[in-house]
Amino acid sequence: MDADTVTTPFVPAYCGGWPLLDDSFDPRRLLTATAGARLARRDGASSTPAPQDLAAVLAPAEAVRIRALDLPKPLPAGVLPADQAEEVHQTVQLIARLVPAWAPLLSALPLVYLPMPAARASISASCFAWPQHILLAEAAFDSRAVLAEQTLHETSHQWIYLCEELAALQQPGCARRITLPSGTGGRSPAELLGAAHVTCGLARLWPLLDVPAAVRDRRLAHLTAYRRGCLALLDTVRPCLTEHGHALADRILEVPA
Repeated sequence: MDADTVTTPFVPAYCGGWPLLDDSFDPRRLLTATAGARLARRDGASSTPAPQDLAAVLAPAEAVRIRALDLPKPLPAGVLPADQAEEVHQTVQLIARLVPAWAPLLSALPLVYLPMPAARASISASCFAWPQHILLAEAAFDSRAVLAEQTLHETSHQWIYLCEELAALQQPGCARRITLPSGTGGRSPAELLGAAHVTCGLARLWPLLDVPAAVRDRRLAHLTAYRRGCLALLDTVRPCLTEHGHALADRILEVPA
């Protein structure tokens, strides 16, 4: 058993489950463990950190700076207009009211929302290289329901990225690449898990949104098909998954369709 296996907490056991999948999940435990890992990566510190030290490395700008020590990738520039920033704030509050069990996750992790670069076609985006930063395109603000979906989508990714800071979901050196049910190619096994994880949260959110029944039914049908497509690919990536990756895959499989 290597050192990482000994010292890394097994996320679902340590935190009471997986973020956004288990209402028993304790976000404070994951944040504390992640902050400790960031301090060790930055300073090589082995002593018990003070609370202010832990809080400092959970600031989004410092999180990106620490990640860049191992994975440098320039963060897109720009600031959301004030009216859009307020829309995001109101939408986060709406999601917390609709699913109270998620309220601690939505408030505990500091996030920065940035405008999507004009050259990108995505409606929203985030990546492991930019912890706690989310990109939103103009189209994400077309309606409150669309913004709620995109906000939850990217927030889901951010929490899984935190899990990955403690323990990788796929084996080092895994070169396996897959095409997601959306047609997006070149994705890793960890990204497949992230996509499947997102669909679980969105399937819980959409029935609660104030939208016409036909809109809700179409979106839920799409999410169900997309999730089934992700699950059909899981067996093909199992050889690449770590213990944590298998555990997350197994938990996603338990979520009712």
